[in-house]
Amino acid sequence: MVFDFNVYSSLLLIFFVHTIIYGILFLVRYKRLSQPSSLWLGLFLILAGFYIAPWMLGYANWYAHQPFRDILFYIPFQQLFLLGPFIFFYVSSLFNPRFRLTGRIWLHLAPAALYLIYCAIVFIYDKLIVHKYYFLQSQQDGTRRLATSA
Repeated sequence: MVFDFNVYSSLLLIFFVHTIIYGILFLVRYKRLSQPSSLWLGLFLILAGFYIAPWMLGYANWYAHQPFRDILFYIPFQQLFLLGPFIFFYVSSLFNPRFRLTGRIWLHLAPAALYLIYCAIVFIYDKLIVHKYYFLQSQQDGTRRLATSA
């Protein structure tokens, strides 16, 4: 596995590992104590860790090598549409111990579901139908392209 350590990737690796470990510890706490707030905080921390993963792996030279480039292009590490709902669910479960995902609350997850469907369509079309980068012609993942156009 390619991981070229440098100042940037190593610094991000420290934050990535700690964020993922704390997220897992909160998930274990949820399993032991059945506290919904621990579940939502653990999931939020894991999402936060995955948010910095493309930069960490990019600085580690993953964009320069296959199949690592495809991993960074097609796996949706940055689930920004889930960060807000997870914070909302965390705060709601802190203030209301009987908080459950019922009814219209599920609508908060609809944008994230649509984004995952979009990512699946891009992967299926690019890798399985045309066998080349079509949606990702510029050979940049969508999050980088959106960030540079803004």
